Amino acid sequence: MSINIEFNQPFNGIAHAREFRTPACMATGNGSESLNFDISLMAAPGTPEYCGVFYNNRTDERSLPLAVRVHRTLELADDKFYVITCGKTGFKNSRNETSTVSLRMLDDNGRKVFNAAFGLHYTLKAEISKSDGLHGIRMKNCFAFNMRNNTVELLDQRGCPLKTQVSVKNENGMAELAISSIFRFPGSSQVNFQCDIGVCKGSCAVVDCTSDSADPGDEEGSFTASTSVFVLDPNDSNVAALACADGSVRPLWLLYLAIALGVMFLVMLLINCFLCTAMTCSCARTDVIEKDPSVVEDYDPYRSWHGSQYGSRYPSSTIHSTRSVSDNSDHYAIVQSRPGSRHSGMHRSRH
Repeated sequence: MSINIEFNQPFNGIAHAREFRTPACMATGNGSESLNFDISLMAAPGTPEYCGVFYNNRTDERSLPLAVRVHRTLELADDKFYVITCGKTGFKNSRNETSTVSLRMLDDNGRKVFNAAFGLHYTLKAEISKSDGLHGIRMKNCFAFNMRNNTVELLDQRGCPLKTQVSVKNENGMAELAISSIFRFPGSSQVNFQCDIGVCKGSCAVVDCTSDSADPGDEEGSFTASTSVFVLDPNDSNVAALACADGSVRPLWLLYLAIALGVMFLVMLLINCFLCTAMTCSCARTDVIEKDPSVVEDYDPYRSWHGSQYGSRYPSSTIHSTRSVSDNSDHYAIVQSRPGSRHSGMHRSRH
């Protein structure tokens, strides 16, 4: 952020970020009627360059509370306090709405990232908010830089790549700069990207980068957008935590296998429920037929049968109870009589 303060009289006081009187966050007047100094909007908390910049996630704006003091050491009633806000630049579309241009770093899954893994593929994407479908954009003058003013040019003023590892695509009101292998500067993990975004009426014309043709000149305006990421080692804990927090299943075939097993389980459950229901209905409709004891009875040799006055196990209708022992014997036989009869006991044999 570049701050320029104009006074109506010579100024010998001090201007600084509130609560931060460090060399990177303050400037001292020298008796002139203007004061200029720069403050980093991307500095991380705890670093010497951090000046208490507030970031609004909803609007993507950064704000800085600023104090302008008449005296360099004392706090007086005449001191002035301001809040300076840097937001997205925009334009009025056909619906009289303010469309803004933003720049984001995306991974291969299309998610916005703040921590990138060194050497992997990422996409720098520019897009218009509240697009009316009547404007197109073109990325140009893109470069990467760090806090030490080390710079790498990515796109020229026509939007043509200056590095072999980048490529450009413009379509449907969006512009993308694909970086095949993201890089970083020595001694710093933070990389800032800044691009000029040209807005065209309709689709922007395709630039022939193989020739030295001039700028198409079809732009209605140009805006500046920027973003920053921290490029870390692939094995860094922050990158690993980001990979675990994305909620995806890796490898992907494991997700498909889990879905297939779940479907098979549901199918088998439905089949089992159907079979159990069918068996229950079949059992409920089967009549149990009981046999009539007067018609069919099991034979019990120890039961007293009808017609026997002695309860013998042999039926009373049997007249000849003598049983031959052998056809080749001397015709001896053993005769059993009913108990209690006059013929009880052993009878003498007869021929």
